[in-house]
Amino acid sequence: MKTHFAPAERATAEQLNTDSTHFSNFKYVSEIINALPYIAAILNKQRQVVFANKALLQLLGINNLNECLGQRPGELLNCIHARETEGGCGTTESCRYCGAVNAIQDCIETGERITNECRITAKIDQKEIAYDLNVTASPFRYRKTDFVVLSFNDIGNEKRRQMLERVFFHDIINTAGGLRGFIEFLRITDDPEEKQQYLAIADELSNTLIDEINSQRELLSAESGNLRIHVKQIIPAGLLHEVVNQLAHHHVAAEKTIEIDPQASAKKMHTDPVLLKRVLVNLLKNALEASAKGETIRLGCHDLDEEKIFWVHNSSFMPNDVQMQIFQRSFSTKGTGRGIGTYSMKLFTEQYLQGKITFVSDKDKGTIFRVYLPENIE
Repeated sequence: MKTHFAPAERATAEQLNTDSTHFSNFKYVSEIINALPYIAAILNKQRQVVFANKALLQLLGINNLNECLGQRPGELLNCIHARETEGGCGTTESCRYCGAVNAIQDCIETGERITNECRITAKIDQKEIAYDLNVTASPFRYRKTDFVVLSFNDIGNEKRRQMLERVFFHDIINTAGGLRGFIEFLRITDDPEEKQQYLAIADELSNTLIDEINSQRELLSAESGNLRIHVKQIIPAGLLHEVVNQLAHHHVAAEKTIEIDPQASAKKMHTDPVLLKRVLVNLLKNALEASAKGETIRLGCHDLDEEKIFWVHNSSFMPNDVQMQIFQRSFSTKGTGRGIGTYSMKLFTEQYLQGKITFVSDKDKGTIFRVYLPENIE
């Protein structure tokens, strides 16, 4: 079978049953694996499960090891890439950047204990779930055969804390500090024109402050499934102008041009304008951050049957590794504690606005993100 990364070959059913029986009957291994406080499994050289602890079985909602025997980690966790190819987990282009597959492969090749962070987007009951995991692969030799003990530790709460700290201890404090500075200027100046300028900037900073807080509140509600949508009638072209106005004076827009397609749809639609605006603002902000001074960012919306297609284009190109991970929670090209913008776009669009978000990035044509939405949300 073809593969884009790790070997696709699998052990025979007979070999899987033999290995599974050996471990099930090996009392001490069974007791040790089950004593671990996190999910763990023993894998063969083909990265297939031959033994799993009770914590893993409980997570999967199964009682019998045979139900997961022979599967690979991504297949067990319902990774969205696990069934894209005939070879399964580990064989797609996206798998090149998976912390779990790389830890297993490195462990097999070096015979050493390997620990990686791993981001997995799973799909369960048509709903995407983001996992942030710490994965450890340790070599284990039994009956002259090499195996891998694979353990997963959920670090999702830690990642959320890092992001919240970045927002509340960095972005919000910086914004609040700027707001305080302009209020001080207002107190000491007697120039009416200067006061109006400072008032306008202070008003903009206060709106940014509130927006940052609201965006985090909405994201937390969305992840927990408690976000309520409020459907209203909007004109797409008008919403695009609101999005541009919100970022036109932001520092990321300095010396860059933003153009709205003059043919942007003026046909009414019914959706949640707050969430849609949040998605488009993030798209535009990312496009501005990726663009150099003097470059132009374009956005628009056109009608297609009973759909609206919003789009944002910039002339930069995203490297392949970025493209493969762009919608994963915690992934970012901007450093630790970042990486929530594109993830939230996908979450809001696909789980709440009943739409779809895609992108194409080309060295010659640049990058364009498209958001497909129904004209009337159900």
